[in-house]
Amino acid sequence: MARAKKTEASKALTPNELISSFLKNNEKDHYNYEEEHDYKVSSGSLVVDYELGGGFGPGLHRFTGINEGGKTSEALEVMKNFLQTVPNGRGFYIKAEGRLSKEMQSRSGVDFVFNSDEWADGNCFVFECNIYETVVEALRMLVGKNTEGTKYCFILDSVDGLIAKGDMDKPFEDSKKVAGGAVIASDFMKRVSIALAKRGHMAIFISQVRADIKLDPYSKAPVRQTSATGGNALLHFANFILEFEPCFKTDQILQKPNEKYDQEKNKIIGRHAKITVKKSPNEKTNSIISYPIIYGRKGGKSIWIEKEILDMMFLWDLANKKGAGWIEFDEDFIGMLKDEGMDFPAKIQGETQLASFLEENKDVKDFLVSYFKKMLISSYGV
Repeated sequence: MARAKKTEASKALTPNELISSFLKNNEKDHYNYEEEHDYKVSSGSLVVDYELGGGFGPGLHRFTGINEGGKTSEALEVMKNFLQTVPNGRGFYIKAEGRLSKEMQSRSGVDFVFNSDEWADGNCFVFECNIYETVVEALRMLVGKNTEGTKYCFILDSVDGLIAKGDMDKPFEDSKKVAGGAVIASDFMKRVSIALAKRGHMAIFISQVRADIKLDPYSKAPVRQTSATGGNALLHFANFILEFEPCFKTDQILQKPNEKYDQEKNKIIGRHAKITVKKSPNEKTNSIISYPIIYGRKGGKSIWIEKEILDMMFLWDLANKKGAGWIEFDEDFIGMLKDEGMDFPAKIQGETQLASFLEENKDVKDFLVSYFKKMLISSYGV
């Protein structure tokens, strides 16, 4: 009897052996055997990258806000950078609303294709559909049947434009009573959220806002993280939620910043875009980020990176403002640039002149962008 008990005990499986056996028997139902893919994709802005800990990684991100707040433009900027930096990367833009004009395509710098035969690594296929079930099935297929290791950047523009197939032919009074966006979002993310992040894909969901955000803890109204459409499911599954704020006169950038606006003599050349971080994995929730936009550029150059470079110079004490609008640069900084074979002025008059210099000297600009990114990376430790 004692010998039988000893034999039985010796056959008992350890916790490690139990879970190992379980994982093997249920391999199709989990992702533990899959390699995790991680990366950072730039927002296109040095300031935003710094605040977000290097940029956007795999998984879901939400861009919300009012019309013309910059949501789609920033999503396409991330798409462009994704296609340029992530190996085997492809874009998939879901045109659920009647937008994505020729002008927007030209400004974005993204190579769009509308024919599936032309879709390849480095460009973006435009899927013109707003039927929820069809959109979900397309995304599930691409994520689930990915034998070539392709990395996808999905943009859904927008959540508000999706409609269930069964609601298409219903009268307006009936269709509007369907649960709609919240149910759609919850169902979709339950189906793809783990695979999306684990396999190195990125999704940016764009949506509008419905009401003012309440952040006052003493208000009788319940405190809400954001007033974006799509329900609580998208709030839960999203890594970053960025709310794009309206632009006011004080946000405008003039040709001559210290003078009054004049339609002919002092035109508006850009604006300061503002976003509020409504959710983040790096303790930046509720912080407000501002970055400069310059008008009239094409090819994905709308973010005024030259102006941000100057701001970084001031931040790191590499530049100082002197009298009569002059800007002087640190001698060691100038020496470092010379050692890299780059000519850089010891001083320059005005921020506009410096921005023009950097725009005309792309090699210097690219070097400084890389230089400051390395400094930022060292500062936030990623």
